[in-house]
Amino acid sequence: MKDPILAVLLAMVGTVGWGQVKSGLHLCLRDETTGEWLIGLFDDYAIFDCEYWEYDEVGRNCYVLSKDGQHKEVRLKKNTVTIDGVKHQTSVLTSKHLPDYPFKDETVWVSGIHAEEDSVTLRVCVHTTKKGTEYVSYIERLFDGKQIKEIKKADTQGRFEVRLPVTGPSVMGIFNESEHLLEHRFWGMLAVEGCDSLLLYIDDVNDRAYVMGGKYARFNNELLGADFHPDFVRTNDLTMDSTIVQQRRRMAVCQTRIDSLYTARPNLSRRFRTYYQDNIQNQLAYPMLLKCCWPSTGESQVDLLQKTEAELNPLQWMRSEVPFMCRNEFGFSINYYLSALADVKHSALTDPSDFIYQLYQQGRVQLTDEELQKVKGFQALLANYNGDADLNKAYQSDIIPILGKPLIAKYWDWENSETDVPLTVSILDSLDLDDDAREILKAQTFMKDVDGKTHEASPRVMELAHQKLHQSRLLQAIDDANQRIKDFLAEYQQKQTVATPKEGTPASLRVPDESLKDIMDGKELFERIIAPFRESVIYVDVWGTWCGPCRGEMEHVPTLKKLLQGKPVVYLYFCNNSPEDAWRTFISQKHLDTDNAVHYNLPREQESAIERYLEISGFPTYRIVDTTGHLLPGRAPRPSNPSSVVAAIEQLLIQ
Repeated sequence: MKDPILAVLLAMVGTVGWGQVKSGLHLCLRDETTGEWLIGLFDDYAIFDCEYWEYDEVGRNCYVLSKDGQHKEVRLKKNTVTIDGVKHQTSVLTSKHLPDYPFKDETVWVSGIHAEEDSVTLRVCVHTTKKGTEYVSYIERLFDGKQIKEIKKADTQGRFEVRLPVTGPSVMGIFNESEHLLEHRFWGMLAVEGCDSLLLYIDDVNDRAYVMGGKYARFNNELLGADFHPDFVRTNDLTMDSTIVQQRRRMAVCQTRIDSLYTARPNLSRRFRTYYQDNIQNQLAYPMLLKCCWPSTGESQVDLLQKTEAELNPLQWMRSEVPFMCRNEFGFSINYYLSALADVKHSALTDPSDFIYQLYQQGRVQLTDEELQKVKGFQALLANYNGDADLNKAYQSDIIPILGKPLIAKYWDWENSETDVPLTVSILDSLDLDDDAREILKAQTFMKDVDGKTHEASPRVMELAHQKLHQSRLLQAIDDANQRIKDFLAEYQQKQTVATPKEGTPASLRVPDESLKDIMDGKELFERIIAPFRESVIYVDVWGTWCGPCRGEMEHVPTLKKLLQGKPVVYLYFCNNSPEDAWRTFISQKHLDTDNAVHYNLPREQESAIERYLEISGFPTYRIVDTTGHLLPGRAPRPSNPSSVVAAIEQLLIQ
């Protein structure tokens, strides 16, 4: 006869097993009373109350869940589930998205800017046959409109978690990356708020997605299940009149879809209806506002604005019940409108050569004799211009390098800021915006002027920010950004030596400028520079310290480098037409002086030769060199699209 203790142990092993207990289930249950996704019972784990739970016991229609010392008893019967004694009427979810809710919901959106920054927690579980897929979660920051991203790879059970900061109601995006973009592609938008916890279930195998929890669970499930996106219509080659006609037709089609949707699904929530309507209206406005911002040859910007306003203002397109940070793409549209209005109302800019000369006469800056002659020469050329000389070429070669000198660049930037920023703020005060949207757009205007520069902001602009902004959280973010620049400059000026790169790293293998000085052929020069980096993929960035979009792209480089960490990749930078001091300051400020980065600020003739060989037509431009030293045709993706850069580079590394 068996030992009774051994028999008990064997029985326990048979019931719960050693290690992870499995349920043998793949089941999602919906509460028919509330309409929400109630519980998910999967083979390796369960989901309840936006948390992952393990199985302690698995019996016949009875399961004991555990998490951090807590326990839940779950009993299943046909059309019901009892959780810790509380019975719920349920149905098994087999549809692509959560079915319609059983009652109406007229809850309005919550407005307001929170004084303190909180965070949102998103847990994701993925049922897929594709292993190792990375997911990108992102949210836009309130004060500057820049995206904060988290890139996570699901664990062996298909789970991962992200936490992102948020101030007030916002929209979070999430999508999965894939080498083949059409395979198991998921892209979702989820409304969130501070202190939210929500769980997203993505079933690639059965093409399903549900959301559990959070303050906007119903809206998020309705949004996932909506045929939301109207057909995209290209208007690039159309006149404004033709664009308006086209957009009117499109709006009519969209309205028909809206009416049909509401007839078929009468219980859709008020939040969803207002969001849907706002998005369709923005889709109508976007191409017209884009044309206002960049008129075609022969078009009057004033006329374009008048036609656009006549079409959009009756719709009150700038106002919405939906909070600003939840309005899909509205930020792009309103900023195009602001840009066009500023262009129309802008007084003529000061001539840069006159500005430099005035600084020199006032004793505020020093110029070499050669620089002074270039300034006077350009002034004379401008005064006697008859169409024979190439003004742009003279400006690029003689004036831009002087404007880029750190002290002159600061004064020149302040001159423009003290014109542009007050103008934009006054325009915002005149528009029919709600108070929160106006406050956020003002904050973003000031932040754009402060952030990403190599000198502190204009004292006059900072004084204006303190006069015009009322939300302390936004004002503090602007003050902090300006202080970071001041702190960096103070530290940078105290540095006496440049750190020596680690031996054997790409930075240590950089070909010295002295060894290149006699090479004037662009192809030969480029091949000499990349010669030490065979067997590595080279990501080439051609930029300038004077180039705003170039500096903007640099913000995304840390994410890109993190994704490619440990891989044989060299980041090769060619700087265009930029003073040495500004170049070195920017590299240090943006932490681009890493061991896998190689920087050149070549003399003008050599840089021009490199750019001709690389077929540079605008800044920034990116190219890729494979592991054999072959320059790939065409432009490479930008750092702001890191997944595409990574896919292109990894493809070369496996060949």
